[in-house]
Amino acid sequence: MHEPLDDHQARRLLTLAASASVATALILIAVKSVAWTLTGSVSLLASLIDSIMDSLASLVNFAAIRYSLVPADDEHRFGHGKAEALAGLGQSLLIAGSALYLLREAVLKLLDPQPLEATGLGVGVMVFSIVLTALLLVVQKYVVRRTGSTAIDADSLHYLSDLAVNAGIIVALVLSGFGFIEADGLVGLVIALYIFYSAWKIGWDAVQLLLDRELPGEVRDVIGTVVAEHAQALGFHDLRTRQSGRTQFIQLHVDMDERLSLREAHDLGERIRADIVAHYPAAEVIIHHDPVPNPPHVSVDPDRR
Repeated sequence: MHEPLDDHQARRLLTLAASASVATALILIAVKSVAWTLTGSVSLLASLIDSIMDSLASLVNFAAIRYSLVPADDEHRFGHGKAEALAGLGQSLLIAGSALYLLREAVLKLLDPQPLEATGLGVGVMVFSIVLTALLLVVQKYVVRRTGSTAIDADSLHYLSDLAVNAGIIVALVLSGFGFIEADGLVGLVIALYIFYSAWKIGWDAVQLLLDRELPGEVRDVIGTVVAEHAQALGFHDLRTRQSGRTQFIQLHVDMDERLSLREAHDLGERIRADIVAHYPAAEVIIHHDPVPNPPHVSVDPDRR
């Protein structure tokens, strides 16, 4: 298990991932532009446009991440983490626009298929793209594991789809080289539909974050286990969770023996809060203490609202 990150470490990792994403997209734009010019492949054009969208999305991500790391202020008491979700929503719109353009180009290519040239060069460019993208994904997945960044996670989903896209383009180029010229348009069509699906998924996740969707169910299970480990905690209810950037916000009411002193109740709440933070280091946890009679047998009910 990784050690919790402080703000400086998180900023450094997020900046590294965002910078690597921008650099990768710019390199791929350059090599794919040359390959498309020499081959005339609509599949390569699809990949080129996808990389252009990647670069724009990565630049949006870079700006959003830097803004999301700005500390909370008087006007933004909960911080600026939702800038990441806004960046994800912006990415989805950019990607959807590129998908519609590619759909049009693929249909035109199917209606009027043309032989491709320099297919060997195109295959080489796609192999290079796969290797470079895979290296970027290794960096991004590591940063997501350490920081929980929603913007980097959305970016990595798109680059992960690029691996399948690039593999499909290699197939199209090889088949076209053997005389099946319709393969280029067919693969371009499939890529356009796949990119549109990716845009929908990224946009859906971003909207859910903006609407303060609850954290996954296992979070509730962990919190129930933590509360149950404290004998003086008689149960909990009204658990509310949400995510903003890399920060989870967790609020709950904990039932405590009404005979506990204010100091004892406070200390119990602090111990529970510390144990929750041990599981979710980036979380901000608020616990309300509810005094209740202490019956002989009380069990923790994680579904009690």
